[in-house]
Amino acid sequence: MRYLLYIAAAITLMLGSCAEKKSLLDAEARDSGMRAAAALVAVDHTDTMSMERAVMDAKAKQSVYALKRDSAAVRAFDEAFRSYLKEKDRPLYNSIFPEDKK
Repeated sequence: MRYLLYIAAAITLMLGSCAEKKSLLDAEARDSGMRAAAALVAVDHTDTMSMERAVMDAKAKQSVYALKRDSAAVRAFDEAFRSYLKEKDRPLYNSIFPEDKK
């Protein structure tokens, strides 16, 4: 009986830690991530300095949420950024995120 209680407690903790937490800034972060990705896609890909500047601007926009210690908003920004790049410019996405070749 005692082990059953421990197992139930462990399952409850695992489910609680896996639950996706939402942020009050979730929608704003997603919008910001998509706009940052759109700005990157719009840059001439042969102009490496402009590409680097666009990537740095995107990282600066994401860091706003990190400074607020809002990990859910940081994750929302990242997901929106990656999703937009994956949909609009797959070669650029693959060059930035080579570990995610799906």
